[in-house]
Amino acid sequence: MPQDEEIELASAQFDNLLNREQKEAFNYLLKHTVFCPNCRNICPQGVVDHITVLTDADEVLMKGKCAKCGSGVTRLMLIEEDACFADRVKEIRNN
Repeated sequence: MPQDEEIELASAQFDNLLNREQKEAFNYLLKHTVFCPNCRNICPQGVVDHITVLTDADEVLMKGKCAKCGSGVTRLMLIEEDACFADRVKEIRNN
């Protein structure tokens, strides 16, 4: 069985993928839990220039830069799936 590819999510795709609670969780994780290997701490000034990716395993991955030092950072967002999450993922993959 072929493996699905990673998809960089456009803003509208991201908005359709996550429900309100999932978006709130995503924003919290983005602001408070992204570790910068260069600063050796949670990104002290946040994350900039981030993109959101739907991984080949249908998980949400954030890729960006530490606002303080510019180092690349990533964070796999462990989103609690609702009943329709798989359907929304399938719709994104089919378009």
